[in-house]
Amino acid sequence: MAPFNNPPVTAAGVGGYTRKTALFKEFADSHWSESNPDIYAVWPRLSTDAYDNSNNYQQSTWWMRNGSFLRLKLIELGYTLPHNLTRKIRIEDLRIYVSGEDLFAGSNFKMWDVEMGGMGIGYPIQKKFNIGLQVKF
Repeated sequence: MAPFNNPPVTAAGVGGYTRKTALFKEFADSHWSESNPDIYAVWPRLSTDAYDNSNNYQQSTWWMRNGSFLRLKLIELGYTLPHNLTRKIRIEDLRIYVSGEDLFAGSNFKMWDVEMGGMGIGYPIQKKFNIGLQVKF
């Protein structure tokens, strides 16, 4: 279990992200209130005043999330043409390949990329694709 650490309470709000800045959509959409008494809400009690709401910052297993994941980091598929074909066109070796990085990530944690950690602030991991041709004369 990877901890979803209790964010620091500052004059700017929770970790600097709730007051007059980017309030996470997940927190806004899933919070406890008298009209929505969801005990499984992502954020126990939504408030713009961090100091009036100390219950959101109590140590608790509520903030624990399962951080297990499976990621396909790198794969490369290639084919080297047989020498009897390449010699006819005066090439010693000819290889064609395609590769990709970060093509798949599977996790039950859906709020942000698990490898980002923290509060998910930052750029997501980018997918990369390459197609290549190696020729040796």
